[in-house]
Order: sequence, then C-alpha cells, then structure tokens
Amino acid sequence: AESMTETVDKSAKAETRGKFAKRRLALVNETLLFSTLIFSLIWLVGSNPFTAISYAFGATLGTAYSYGLGKYVETIGGSADDAEDLQGAGVGQARFAFLILLFIFVGKFRSAGLQEIPSIMGFFTYQIASLSQGLKEYDD
Repeated sequence: AESMTETVDKSAKAETRGKFAKRRLALVNETLLFSTLIFSLIWLVGSNPFTAISYAFGATLGTAYSYGLGKYVETIGGSADDAEDLQGAGVGQARFAFLILLFIFVGKFRSAGLQEIPSIMGFFTYQIASLSQGLKEYDD
C-alpha cells in the first residue's frame, strides 16, 4: 500500500511539474512576443535607432531573467529526494546576474549610444507578460 501511495505521489508531482513547465515556457514566450512587438513599435516611431536597440538589449536580458525566475520558482519546495528533477536550478539562483549585467553594460556603453531608460524599460517587459499570464484562466 505504501508503494502505491508513493507511485501516486510521484505521478502527481510529475504532472504538476509538467503543468508548471508549460506555464513557465508560456511566460518566456510571451515576454519574447511583447518585447518584439514593442521593439518594432519603437523602431518604427522612434527617431533615434539607439532607443530601439537599447530597448532590445534590455528586453533580451529581461527574457533571460524571466527564464531564470521560472527555474528558481520550480525549485521551491524541492527536497533531496527530488534532486534529479531539479537539474538546471543554478540558472534560477543566478537570475539577478542579468539585472547586474544590464547596469554594467549600460554604464560601459553609454558613450557608444546605449540609453538607460529604454534598456531598463526593456528589462521590465517581462512584467507585462507576467500580468498577461496572471489574467488567464486555466481549467486544469
């Protein structure tokens, strides 16, 4: 009976992990979609091409951050028994490195035309995708 319960628990964990993985990838994909749409709009409307390039740079790092954030959240509640299921969790632990890199590169390449505000706005585009994901209804 204990073996049966353990099997059911493992299959329930695997199913939940699969649902979360789908939603995590949906967040990253929507971040990429919103980033592309906003970049295109800035490119068409903006007079300075460095504004769009700065936005794209920030959005790229923001997309990487959203992926790392998803990997980190995936590890919450894990135990030593789940070690094989939590591979790749190191990316989640280093998620703040993307924000630090953004500030380092913007500071370093400001003289080359990289702009601070569009870069930071691009980084936080993942918040729009996060809001979009939060407003969706799931029936599972």
